[in-house]
Amino acid sequence: MAHRYDVSLKALFLREGDGIMRNLLFGGKVAEHLATEQPQVFNHRADMVVRTTNGSLHQVEFQTTNEPGFALRMLEYYAYLVRAHQQHVDQKVLYMGAAPLQMECAFTSPSIDFRFDIVNLREFDAAVLLESDDWADNALALLAKGDAERALSVAIARLRALRGDEQNWAAGTLLLLSGIIGMEEATNNRLKEVGMINVMENKILGPLLLQQFEQGEQKGQQQGRQELLRELLTQKFGTLPAWAIQRLETASAEDLQAWARQILLSTTLEDTLR
Repeated sequence: MAHRYDVSLKALFLREGDGIMRNLLFGGKVAEHLATEQPQVFNHRADMVVRTTNGSLHQVEFQTTNEPGFALRMLEYYAYLVRAHQQHVDQKVLYMGAAPLQMECAFTSPSIDFRFDIVNLREFDAAVLLESDDWADNALALLAKGDAERALSVAIARLRALRGDEQNWAAGTLLLLSGIIGMEEATNNRLKEVGMINVMENKILGPLLLQQFEQGEQKGQQQGRQELLRELLTQKFGTLPAWAIQRLETASAEDLQAWARQILLSTTLEDTLR
């Protein structure tokens, strides 16, 4: 899902929780987040791949558009992931686009019948998600079936119970998700009313994700930090050239942390990775 919502949606589920959407998408409690990069021949990166506590593998893709040929892309993911992990991978797609869902959840030909699941968030009851104790459910309720204004009011009320950086991160995520349904301005105004105007200071939510980066919550390891920084750089500067990708792959932990801070101030890719 190559657009500005990708990082925040993944961050939404990378944080701890045991809510409705997590169990629906992953089928259990996540024990490990796995690498999502695939060989360059595919030119794809899975949104999330996790291993649950019972040992099963789950891939989740986040979609806000009806992508032509999407089922074939899911088949490519499946073939690669099974080859890489030597076991079946349960695949689900969380669709949250403003347009009605039109994608097929199968790829068929004379020699294959491949299927996966699509969870259409726009048909999911927002009231159920708002009753959850998991902030991921609360935030996604804004995009579910129901009164979006009420969902926003309830979500902001939940935000006010949070404190400090956790509140900032949650507010930023809510603001970004609201843009999917054209409510970014309304959400920003509501956040200002309750004193949360700082979330608008950076449109790619850099300060909020920087905190997560420094705490190692992506995966806590070098690879996770490389992936998060690559996502942020791509969102800000577009497709990364080969030299930038090579610098990321060979960078030290100190370099990655310095670049993560620099991205908030720099105006060019060269300045960021200097």
